[in-house]
Amino acid sequence: MLIEDMERLERTTFSMVSQALTDYASQASQIFSEEIDQPQDIAEDVTREAIEFMGLPQMHMRLYGKVDIKKAVYVFLPQAYPVALMLDAKAEKPSGSGTATIQMSQTSMRVRMFRKKIALDEPGRLPTHINRDGRSLYVVTVFAKYIYDTIGNSHKLRLIRAACLPNGLLQNIYNPSEYDTIWRVGRNAPTLGEDFRVRISFADLSSKASWRVRDIHIPTRAV
Repeated sequence: MLIEDMERLERTTFSMVSQALTDYASQASQIFSEEIDQPQDIAEDVTREAIEFMGLPQMHMRLYGKVDIKKAVYVFLPQAYPVALMLDAKAEKPSGSGTATIQMSQTSMRVRMFRKKIALDEPGRLPTHINRDGRSLYVVTVFAKYIYDTIGNSHKLRLIRAACLPNGLLQNIYNPSEYDTIWRVGRNAPTLGEDFRVRISFADLSSKASWRVRDIHIPTRAV
């Protein structure tokens, strides 16, 4: 696939997902305020419900991966492209709204950045495409971050921030070197043998392509 086609495929897929989250924002806010589960569990539930509520042209195919929602879908440009949609939900207080922590199994990009003045070049463990049942599905990865406050015994949803992480085929556009990066140091301790993690910077990603980060505001009546 040509680089410009991959970019267009991601943009169209992300538009569908972010629209589903927008349509479901009012219900998501109500669920956050009424549920007694942990915010992370609520985020996963409402993300799944938002996608199911909209409905996507699905393929009857099972996918595997370390994200909350994995769906084989068709995306039309206008010709049909098979897509492996990897959608992960996160919940965090406003102080953590600028980044999202990801595992290397959740990205097909190489992570090129500096950590304590040491240049890193860590390979992602998610493929750029998945071969299944004789088909090649292009991987599109989306994160939905639910930013909330805790008031008394309830959670108040403030904002849903959605982001489309570039496919590894677009490496040279979004992270060509450790000097030109979209990553921040992750919340792992290498000295303790913890798995390498990294944080995607929403501001840096948006500076590369503004469409890749979308803030979904909660309807006033639901806040």
